[in-house]
Amino acid sequence: MAWARAVSIAVLPLAAVSLSLAAWALTSGVDAPAARWLGLCIFMSLPALVLGHLITRRLPRQGVGALLGCAGLVILAVGCTDTYLAAAKASSALPVNGLWISLAQGAWMLLYLPWALMLLVFPSGILGDRSARRLAAGLAAVAAAFGVLAALSPSPYGDPFQQQHRGLGSVPGADIAAVALLPGFLALLVLSVVDLGRRFRRADPAERNQIRWLALAGTGIPATLLLCWAGYLVNRNESIVMLGLAAMYLFIPAAIGLAILHEDLFDAGRVLVSAMGVGAVLGAVVALAVLLMWWPGTGSRPAMALVVAGTAAGTVVLMALRPRIQRLIGRLVYAEHERLVETLKAFENRVFTNAARPADLEGILRAATADPQLRIGYALSSGDGFCDASGSRLGADSGIPVALSGKVSGILIPGPGRGRVFNAEATRALALMLEMGRQQVELSGALAEVDASRTRLLLASLGERKRLERDLHDGAQQRLVALGMGLRLMQRRLPANGQELAAQLDAAVAELATAVAELRQIAHGIRPSALDEGLEAALRQLSGRSPTPVSLHIDGYLADVPEVVGATAYFVAAEAVHNANKHAAAQRITVRLGSEGQAIRLYVSDDGRGGARSTPGGGLAGLDDRVNALGGKLVVSSESGCGTTIEAVLPCGW
Repeated sequence: MAWARAVSIAVLPLAAVSLSLAAWALTSGVDAPAARWLGLCIFMSLPALVLGHLITRRLPRQGVGALLGCAGLVILAVGCTDTYLAAAKASSALPVNGLWISLAQGAWMLLYLPWALMLLVFPSGILGDRSARRLAAGLAAVAAAFGVLAALSPSPYGDPFQQQHRGLGSVPGADIAAVALLPGFLALLVLSVVDLGRRFRRADPAERNQIRWLALAGTGIPATLLLCWAGYLVNRNESIVMLGLAAMYLFIPAAIGLAILHEDLFDAGRVLVSAMGVGAVLGAVVALAVLLMWWPGTGSRPAMALVVAGTAAGTVVLMALRPRIQRLIGRLVYAEHERLVETLKAFENRVFTNAARPADLEGILRAATADPQLRIGYALSSGDGFCDASGSRLGADSGIPVALSGKVSGILIPGPGRGRVFNAEATRALALMLEMGRQQVELSGALAEVDASRTRLLLASLGERKRLERDLHDGAQQRLVALGMGLRLMQRRLPANGQELAAQLDAAVAELATAVAELRQIAHGIRPSALDEGLEAALRQLSGRSPTPVSLHIDGYLADVPEVVGATAYFVAAEAVHNANKHAAAQRITVRLGSEGQAIRLYVSDDGRGGARSTPGGGLAGLDDRVNALGGKLVVSSESGCGTTIEAVLPCGW
C-alpha cells in the first residue's frame, strides 16, 4: 500500500504548515482562551502524529499508521485554524479567505472520519472486502457532502465572520439537508463497528487481541464523556470536558500503537472487560443521578439531600453487581477466556464428584481452546524436567508455568499463537487440577513400577522353581535311584547264607523308593514337569491325580501361552482343586480354560460346601498376589452351601 507511506510523509509538512499559521496568528496577538485551546490541540495531536510515524516506519505498508497521522493532523489543523481566526477577529492585518471560512463550517465531521475508517482497516491496515470498501466510500462521501452543504447553508456564520466572508452562495434547504445526513453518518459508524465485530469473530488469537485494544480505546470515549458529564453536573465547568477530550485523544492513539507494535504486552481482553464493566457502572450511576435531579420537586435543599443519598445507594448496589456485569461483558468480548474458566470450573466439579480424573485435563483444555496441539507437562518430583500424562518425558521444558502455593506444578505448551487465553486468572483456575494431575501421574508411575517389580519377582521366582525342580530331578532324585539300583545289585551278589542281610537291603530299597516318590511330589509341587509340554498337558495331569472327579474343558488352541502365564494358571487350578478335595467335600469339580482377546480365562468350580474366604497368608491370598503381579484379575465366589467358583483372567500380550 504505497498510499499509506505517501499519506504519512505528507502529514508532517502539512502539520508544519498548520503550526506556522498558528505561530503567525500568535505574533498578531490572541486572547488567553484561544492560546490555551491551541496548546490543548497540539497536545492532543502529538500521540497520533508520533505513533503514526513510528508505525509507518516500522510497517511501511500498514495503513493504520497513515490514519493515525491523519487524525493527529485534523485535530492540529482545527486548533491552528481556530487560533488564526481568533487572531483575525482581533487584527485586520491577517487575511481571511471566504472559501476557507465557508468550508470550515462543516469541518468538525473530519474529526470523526479517521477514527471511523480505522474501524474498517484495523488491524491489517487494508480494506478487506467489498462491504468494508463500500462503508469507507460512504463515510468519505457523507463527510464531503456535509461540508459542502454546511458551506451552502443560508444561515449566517458565527461571529465575527458573517455573510461578508461567505465564499460560496447560499442554497435554501442546504442546512436541512446537512442535518439529514447526520443519522446516515451515525448509521455508517454503527455499521463500521459491526464490520469490526464480524472480523473479530473470524480473526486468529493475535488479531483478536489487537482488536480488543481498539475496542478498549473505543470504550474510553463513552467513559470519558460520562466523566465529563458527571463533572459538568457537579462543577458546571466546561474545562473538565476539555480535559476529558484530551485524555481521549491521548488514550486512543496509545492503545492503537500498542496493539500494532506490541499487542502481547498485556492481556487486552481482561483490561477491556474491566474497563467496560467500570464504564457500565459509571454510566448507570450518571443516568441515575440525572434521573433523580430531573425528578419533579427536587429543587429544595432537603430534596437534593435525598438525590445525593439515592445516588450513593444506587452506586453501592451497582458496585456489588459489577462482577456479574463483567462476566456478562466477558462472554461477549472475551468469550474464549470465559468459556475456558467456566469449563475448568465444571471439570473441577466433575473431578470432585469422581466423574472425571485430573489427568484428563489436557483433553479438556484442548477442547475448550480448540487447540489440538496443546500439551501439558507435569513437573517431576526430582525437579528434572516435565512429563506427560503417561509419565513419558517431554522434549520441551519451556512453556506457560502453572504454580500452586508458589511451587511450579507443570507447564502449558499451547500451539503457535494460542497461548494468550491462559492469563493469570486462567492459570490460577487450573493450578489445583494440574497439581492433582501431577500427583496422579506420579502415583500411577509408582504403581506401575510396583507392578513391574512384582512381575520381575514372579519371573525370578518361576526361574528359581524351574531350576530347583530340575536340580531335584537331575540331581538328588537320580542319585537316590542310582543308590537303589546299586543296593539291588549288591543283594543279588550275596551268598546263600546272607538272607538276613538281604532282608535289610530290601527294607533299604523300599525306603529309597518312598524317598524318591516323596521327592517327586515335592518337585512337582515346586513346578510340575508337565508344564514343559504346555499348560493343557499340565492341567490334564492335574485332573488325573485328583481323587475327586474333574471335568476338564479346554476351548481353542492354547499352545502359545507364555510360560509365566501358564505356570500362574496352573497354580490357580491346582490350589482350587486341592481346596475342593481337602476342605469342600465336593463330589464334582469343573475346570474350564479358554482364550478371551489378549488374555486367557481360567474357571474352576466345585459343588462343595462353599464358604471359602481369602485370609492374609492363605492360599487364595497368594493366588491373588500371583495374578495381580501379571496384571490379571482373580474373582472368588463362595457362598455357604453353594460351592466355590474361582475365576482368573491373565493377560498374555499376544
